[in-house]
Amino acid sequence: MPGWRSLWEPRRVRLWLAAAIVAAWLPLLGVWLRGWLDFSAFYAAGALAFTPELTSLSAAVAFQAAHGMPITPWVYPAGLALLYVPFAWLPYPVAGALHAALEALLLAAAAWMGAPMVGIPRRWALIGAFAWAPAAAGVISGQNTGLALFLVVLAARWLASWPRAGLVVGLLAYKPQLFAPQAGLLAWRGLWRALLAVVAVLAGHYVLGVMATGGDWSWPRPWLEAVRTYTGPDFRANGWQAVSLPAFGSWLEAATGIGAPFLTLGGYAAGAAVLAAALPALRRWPARASVAMAAAIGLVISPHAWVYDATLLLPALAVFVSAAGSRGWPWQDRWLLAAAYGLALAWPLGRFIGIDPLIIVVTLAPAVLLGWGPFRRFRVIAEA
Repeated sequence: MPGWRSLWEPRRVRLWLAAAIVAAWLPLLGVWLRGWLDFSAFYAAGALAFTPELTSLSAAVAFQAAHGMPITPWVYPAGLALLYVPFAWLPYPVAGALHAALEALLLAAAAWMGAPMVGIPRRWALIGAFAWAPAAAGVISGQNTGLALFLVVLAARWLASWPRAGLVVGLLAYKPQLFAPQAGLLAWRGLWRALLAVVAVLAGHYVLGVMATGGDWSWPRPWLEAVRTYTGPDFRANGWQAVSLPAFGSWLEAATGIGAPFLTLGGYAAGAAVLAAALPALRRWPARASVAMAAAIGLVISPHAWVYDATLLLPALAVFVSAAGSRGWPWQDRWLLAAAYGLALAWPLGRFIGIDPLIIVVTLAPAVLLGWGPFRRFRVIAEA
């Protein structure tokens, strides 16, 4: 195969993806030297579970400082801490390594389960998932986006089985900004039994929060106050890795000291325009594509989305790959996918240039799926 076309032979594609996997996962070798990064928040929450101090920013920070861990406040809903109680029984380095292994397994399970849904060979789905740099960043940094992806894939699989879909979407509420798009999709498609299941699971989250805080029935109030207190410092320190439009606007405002939230509101307005344009597709598309689109739009409009949250763009990538395969993989599809993976790998440059290159991929993903303007040839659902 002469010229540039030889770049796309299967053996060469495997080579490029293998190189991407090595580049994305190489930091795992040294993450123990940095105290397993964000995992310290989850470990501290597990240790503080069953006490009112769980929703206190200062209590978590004091625990981490006393044990020589990275300072990462806990700002998740209280009930999630119960999941981390067993980790807190283990020595911290062992718990961090175990958590990373389990998140990697969940990432693999999501790829393995989701591949047949979009007609992709499982080996390629696994390679593509592990070559996606945000997914690696989520595992390495001690986050739990592997679990979130697994729940989203389950939601796509069970969307026709309404109560089960509602159950897994409700479980996703431990990350409210990722939960909202999927709950909104259920409402938009009129899946009311699924929404009832969501409400039931949300009630379960509340009860688990009461247990986790030692019987504090008002735990949402101090939790929301902790989130409000932490938001400003978090954006100033970490906003360079924002991948959503509102989050990037909030970071710019925090970094420049702008008083009025013009940039954040502009991000929400742009995201709302994308959502409005996608509403017809969200209602009529098959489950796999509509769930992927909801996850992609959720990232665009999220008030808080860092690079590891872009793990949730994998369903959209899978749908795109499936459509490209049905078209015989024209060169435009190949280069667009390569560009997405390349920009994803370049996310650490954001610390130096002030903007995460991955935001380009996240912002354009809904337009590509919908086949807008110059992306018309990439439409993932053929019109009848």
